[in-house]
Amino acid sequence: MLNEYMNDFDVSEIQDFQNRSLVEIISRQLEGMILSGKIEPGERINESKLSNLLGVSRAPIREALRLLASSGILEVRANRGMFVRDLQIDEVEGLYDIRAALDVLAGERAAERINDGHLRILNRWIKEMAACVEANDTDAYYRANIAFHAAIVEITGNANLHSIYEGVCKQMSLFRRISLSLPGQLRLSLQRHKKIVEAIKSKKSARAASVMKNHTLGAKKALLRSIKTKKMSL
Repeated sequence: MLNEYMNDFDVSEIQDFQNRSLVEIISRQLEGMILSGKIEPGERINESKLSNLLGVSRAPIREALRLLASSGILEVRANRGMFVRDLQIDEVEGLYDIRAALDVLAGERAAERINDGHLRILNRWIKEMAACVEANDTDAYYRANIAFHAAIVEITGNANLHSIYEGVCKQMSLFRRISLSLPGQLRLSLQRHKKIVEAIKSKKSARAASVMKNHTLGAKKALLRSIKTKKMSL
């Protein structure tokens, strides 16, 4: 529950935000507590308590909550406030299946169009993700992961695919972050991304499509297993 974890906020960081956005700091700390399970799905976020705890006005807190809502981590419930989104199994399955279908198309087209410049970009993101794994920095890994897949879609040269893919990924933000937070998932994800690069580099469309699809469905399976295990333990 949120009340039990108020001490987890780094108030000193809030007070020392000279070169950083206060909204960014608040949203990042809240996001970390949500993804770690310290603030549970379905729990209400109390603006007033956060304001008193952090010693800031409610305006930056409200803006931080809006940012988390736009990324799909929080949801607004009419006349009730902001709540951590519940993970519904049907929603998880549906979005991951759509994402897998888009990845098939992205993999096929990227393999057809790949060149040395594209490979340098993909390998740069692989290097960045590897550094994040060693640092056990899930948040930075997630951002590098997003950039990696955006680069693949960019290689396809399909603007419509880019727009659709971006929309689906935004809806999946909470799912993907939680999936990466599961034990062992960062390192496993990195290995899968390395296989994606090798498959696209081969210029074999069917191989690239298969590897991309298996990567996404593997993440889906791990997350669903985690959700079902948690529901059974309640």
